[in-house]
Amino acid sequence: MKINISEEAKTKLAKYGDDKNILIDLDDGLGKFSGTGDCALITKFRVIIVDKNEDLTDYPIELDSDLGTIYFKSTASDFLKSDLKLEVNPKNQLLVLKSDFETLDNAVNIVDIAAVK
Repeated sequence: MKINISEEAKTKLAKYGDDKNILIDLDDGLGKFSGTGDCALITKFRVIIVDKNEDLTDYPIELDSDLGTIYFKSTASDFLKSDLKLEVNPKNQLLVLKSDFETLDNAVNIVDIAAVK
């Protein structure tokens, strides 16, 4: 499966460098990058930037992209539709995750794990 990334979204992600892995995370309270009890009744995705040597056990689904492989959690596999896209909303400059069928999240945050640690 492939995710198409717009040129504007590529520009936003480029500042994190080529030596990182990109994860698309459904913030569902599961996995090492979700806080305990953060699960809510909303669908919220994040783009998480991690070092290449980070353990990606919680992200076994690989999506092809122009930026290389992007990793996805299996708990979010229900959202993997054909023609998945990551774009930038021109009005507010936030990332938008969508498919041809629906907008999955219109305010996707970018979290750089190295900066958080």
